Amino acid sequence: MKKPILDLVDGEQTVFFQAGEEWCFLRTPRSYRLNGPSTPCVIQCHGHHGFVKDGSADWLSDNDKLAFVTALTEAGIAVASSHATGNHWGRPSAVAANAALFQMLLDGTNLDKKRMGLWGGGLGGALLWNSVTGPLLGKVKAIVLQQATISYESVIRNHKFKDKLLEAYGLPPDCDDDLAVSSLQFNDPVNRTRILVKQHGQGLAELLPNVLFIHGDQDENMLYKENPVRLGEVMSPSGAKYAFHTFQGVGHAT
Repeated sequence: MKKPILDLVDGEQTVFFQAGEEWCFLRTPRSYRLNGPSTPCVIQCHGHHGFVKDGSADWLSDNDKLAFVTALTEAGIAVASSHATGNHWGRPSAVAANAALFQMLLDGTNLDKKRMGLWGGGLGGALLWNSVTGPLLGKVKAIVLQQATISYESVIRNHKFKDKLLEAYGLPPDCDDDLAVSSLQFNDPVNRTRILVKQHGQGLAELLPNVLFIHGDQDENMLYKENPVRLGEVMSPSGAKYAFHTFQGVGHAT
């Protein structure tokens, strides 16, 4: 039997703990057992101003967000999340924290490593994608990107959240657009994918998770054609599996 995180027991529970020096939570369904069949799990990545602290998290205290978590646990799926350094925009330190959570869940619980997925949106989308194209490459079954930040270049050139993105990386908010794009190219989710497609070709499809994009085609924060559509175009030559659930005429839902 694996050594459980803190005092995990059979059944439904919520525990708070630290992984990668960041606060995390795990909520298990009623069907969770320390021994016996393992439980599938979704790691949720919060958006702007989202948080996980010792004893609280925005996705557990906001009723609208909690409804999503409850739907998963009632379906027999555990839900976990990391604070991941706060308003991170997918920076490397947040990716490392997310990977630490992933590994701790595998090492210290009876969760099913073959049925691990990621879900989130907003700036959390960059964390999701930089995780599955980084330390979690080939380890995640499925991912849901919900009105997500995917292209740093789009964020920078459209200016609405340029300052927030650059602040997350320690860059001056008034940095020239071309310089900002060049500076963050190494970690831009779209560019990372482009590099992997060139490196692995058709073999990349076996390493990437199945992807579902949920996005409004009139999203004024994370532009539809410049974020999910663009990533789909970049992935397409590799044969990666992805699908769109597009809300026609809908903007960014909060």
